[in-house]
Amino acid sequence: MEQLDLRVQKTYKALVEAFERLLLEKEFESISVTEICDAAMIRRPTFYKHFLDKYDFITFFIKHKMNKIFDFAIQKSNDEGVDFFIVVFEQLLDQFDNLLHLIFSIQTNGNSIFELESVREYGKSMLNNYVKKEDTDKELPLQLSYKGQIIMGITIQSVFWYKDKKSQISRKEVIELYTQTLDRLR
Repeated sequence: MEQLDLRVQKTYKALVEAFERLLLEKEFESISVTEICDAAMIRRPTFYKHFLDKYDFITFFIKHKMNKIFDFAIQKSNDEGVDFFIVVFEQLLDQFDNLLHLIFSIQTNGNSIFELESVREYGKSMLNNYVKKEDTDKELPLQLSYKGQIIMGITIQSVFWYKDKKSQISRKEVIELYTQTLDRLR
């Protein structure tokens, strides 16, 4: 990945942080580019220099969040020998509800369907790269690819299930339940 100019890095950081704050208050569809720019303290022309519209930005934002989650999980699984999928699950549990809804929403309007499809492909690519690690030019065997997709589906659905039931089950208990489910799949 190419190293970005420091000014661009600062702009992206400000936009991401501002957008996260706005998501705590309202849904994505209710947030305007002007609000994002005002909260990030950047000018609209600067925003449009980097992004076509808010749907282009949301694609960037989701990929950014996915990168952080996957990079952390890969590093932790390599350094400490913990299970990659459990770390991803724990990271997702720590995200706030509007962000989770945004990342995994399938009920989108016409403008964002294409962008979210590219995000799904990006997530699939990241997962495939993690699973096959050493030989990046070869396709994953179909069975292994399928298992990875099933595990990620269970991961996402388990996060939503926990968010709905967290008054009835502790974080520790849901992680244990998730771990048991993964063990049965392997």
